[in-house]
Amino acid sequence: MSTFGRPSRQRSRVRFATQHLTNWLNNTQTLTKHLLLFGFLIGCGLVENSAADTVKVATVQFGPVLGDVTGNRERLVSLSEQAAKNGAKIVVHTEMATSGYSFFSRQEISGSAETVPGKTTAALGAIAKQYQIYIAVGLPEYEPDTKLHYNSAVLIGPDGNVAGVYRKRNNLLEASYNAEDYGAIPVFETPYGKLGIVICADLFYAEFPREAAVAGADILLAPANVGVTAEFLQVRTYENDIAVIVANRYGKGLSGKKANYFNQQTFSIPSPFPYDFEGAASYILTSSGAVLTTVSGAEDQIGYGELTVGTERKFPVVRRPELYSLIAQDTLEPYTFKQLGLPAATTFAAAAVDPGDSDTPWADAATAVTQAVAAAKQQNLSLKLLVLPGNYFATADPTGIATLQTIATTNDLDIFLNLGAAVPPLSLLLTPEGETYTYKRTHRLLNSTIPADALSPYYWVVDRSYARVALMQDIDMLPPETSMVMAKLGVDVIAVNANSSLPILSALWQSRTGSNAHIIVANSLAKEGIYRGGYVNTPPFVEADKLVILTLDTSAVRTKAVPRFMDPRQLLEACNGSNC
Repeated sequence: MSTFGRPSRQRSRVRFATQHLTNWLNNTQTLTKHLLLFGFLIGCGLVENSAADTVKVATVQFGPVLGDVTGNRERLVSLSEQAAKNGAKIVVHTEMATSGYSFFSRQEISGSAETVPGKTTAALGAIAKQYQIYIAVGLPEYEPDTKLHYNSAVLIGPDGNVAGVYRKRNNLLEASYNAEDYGAIPVFETPYGKLGIVICADLFYAEFPREAAVAGADILLAPANVGVTAEFLQVRTYENDIAVIVANRYGKGLSGKKANYFNQQTFSIPSPFPYDFEGAASYILTSSGAVLTTVSGAEDQIGYGELTVGTERKFPVVRRPELYSLIAQDTLEPYTFKQLGLPAATTFAAAAVDPGDSDTPWADAATAVTQAVAAAKQQNLSLKLLVLPGNYFATADPTGIATLQTIATTNDLDIFLNLGAAVPPLSLLLTPEGETYTYKRTHRLLNSTIPADALSPYYWVVDRSYARVALMQDIDMLPPETSMVMAKLGVDVIAVNANSSLPILSALWQSRTGSNAHIIVANSLAKEGIYRGGYVNTPPFVEADKLVILTLDTSAVRTKAVPRFMDPRQLLEACNGSNC
């Protein structure tokens, strides 16, 4: 098992002209005419300027005044023009930029919602056409035919027209007015690559950025009203090889108020606290995770960045859609979930242990495991699962395995270990009862020498008395689809043998708990970590070198966090326009 990081990116550009131009150049003797015609075609956008290796993009940090659509629109037009004059070709505005966010009923939103196309798209379309740019803006949309409202993001093209609309899927308290919407994540062809769009909370579900990336998106536009960190966004850029532009807002909002006497229009779902967007920042990140700009503060501001155009996108891990079919199955419907036969919810302790470099790994592992057991007993913890690093053991040693098996039986402890020299690497779960469960790697890096047909055709999950446990290796967790499948399987705990120095790993493990599972990682090349899933008290995770022990409660992850309004078929298809 070798260490892994981001694969090298193959850069390529495709340039073309019409056959008419080719014939004309072949038959013309005057260099001046050549240059004049080529310059004319570039100016008209009929051929690509070979010097345009990057595109300047802009994110707008904005504080909309609640309900002041006219005033907000005027400011958005001005900021868009300012960004265009400064050379930006893609401008991204915040979620609900024209109206503000604090609406809690259909009646409240109706005064600010508008049609698409409408006044805002016309006003911003004039700027887009004048400066030949793309503008993405969040607004409350009203659909007259159905009388439905949506929290939408509109992409306006250089022709001044609406190129497309995306309607937010994960609408939380906006459900009081925001209608459900399904379908594929839209991706739009532009001279600067393919653009995908999500809105705010959609970012926290790996499914939506992933769908955009699988559909070939090079840049993800994300109007938002939320606090989000650069480290979290770097996970999205890494796993999807996609650049991300987040446009956020500043200011405060309301919490709403529930009426005792109401109809369909005045029915409201108030917030438990007033909205407060202090500290929310806007970002531009490259597909390699470099943070080009961060904009924060309580004033209108524009952040700029240069993104590469014409790259060949490559996911770091080869996708295996044949493993992901369960994403499309409704295993988590409440009645069905009750019938999954999960072990009774319980509280127990888990440990991640790295014995360290050694010429006698089996003996040193036995010592380290014994010390972890003693540490747990000293803290009066019921230690049930212990995870060892990836690639710590090269090959199986019958005596070493027997020693660990004795420790497992004596202490009523499961021990999860990895044999790194196997092709692909093999993991073993030793149980107190003497039963051994095996797991063979399911995924490989893009540049891996492991044959595709040697990989396991299945994930493997085992029910233990304390939890439903998924057996996993680090690389298998890098595609976000893996944790999506684990949620559909009702997994409580994911045990991971790791052997990686990838800097993004801590943020990635934290992100993966979003599927509502606890994650235990022992890593031979980095810190050990245990990451709690679900809504739990601090600490949400612990990390340390050599040994971490933490109590886990499976009742905290018995409600799975999966998106309700998505078309999973996009995740089950081969990639479009990407080598993945």
